[in-house]
Amino acid sequence: MLPEPIALIAARRATPTPQPDMGEQVANDLIDKAGSAIETASGYLDLLPTVVSRLLMTFLVLIIGLIAIKLGKLLITAVARLIGKKSDYAAKRSETARSFITSIFSYIMFFIMATVILWLFNVSMTSILAAAGVVGIGLAFGAQTLVKDLLSGLFIWGERSIGIGDLVNINDMEGTVESISIRTTSIRNYNGNVITIPNGDIRAITNMSHGFKRAIVTIPCPYEESQERLVAMVREEMETAAQEVDGIENVPDVMSIVSFDKLAVQLQVAVVCPVGEHWRIEREIRTRIKARFDREGIVMPHYPLPDSEGR
Repeated sequence: MLPEPIALIAARRATPTPQPDMGEQVANDLIDKAGSAIETASGYLDLLPTVVSRLLMTFLVLIIGLIAIKLGKLLITAVARLIGKKSDYAAKRSETARSFITSIFSYIMFFIMATVILWLFNVSMTSILAAAGVVGIGLAFGAQTLVKDLLSGLFIWGERSIGIGDLVNINDMEGTVESISIRTTSIRNYNGNVITIPNGDIRAITNMSHGFKRAIVTIPCPYEESQERLVAMVREEMETAAQEVDGIENVPDVMSIVSFDKLAVQLQVAVVCPVGEHWRIEREIRTRIKARFDREGIVMPHYPLPDSEGR
């Protein structure tokens, strides 16, 4: 027989420690997860005022930036119009400068707005500058076309080779200049279509709005007729046209034989006219000469039509 105290200790050691059942373990896990979720939510709630305030500041920056862009554009337009009152040439040049400066101003303002917003969200200026450097390197190597467009835009604006409202021919595309930005130039052709050309793709520019334009009409005349009679007839008709056709200030020059064709002798009429009016005046000259030839019984050279037998 063991003494009573020793027997009690042995009995306690022999009794197994009770383990929690499965339901109790699941309940403990849920309590732990709920506690963690509450702590996380509490942390988010603590950050909520900061996030809301930064979002409000971002919204305020966007509003102020857009208002500044609008006011800046209005100011640039007002200055351009004030300068353009001096003359028509100054008006075209100032409108070109307005379009170009407005484009640059918008890009700069959007960059400033993006920088301020990133700063509000604790993105350091060092990181911004580093990112700008990386972007610059990327532009230099991966976006050479864009860089070429930007540089070409600067040269076009600096050299003043074209302006808003000029009648131009760019890369064999003819139209009136609608806008010139730092990256593209837009022209509207005779059909009303707006053609946007990257500045870097502009190779040849023909500006038909500097000073004056010349209307030139080539007239096919039959070999059988006396050239002296034809020239005298055309000159007489051009003297009448100088008095009746708007835009013709002087009697058009009638050049005798300018070339020989397979079917005709080519005469030529040329007259100085206002910019953009040469198409109308050329049509008017052709109409008058054709009507005069018809009255005189002169048949303008043409390819003969085949007869019923195909000859």
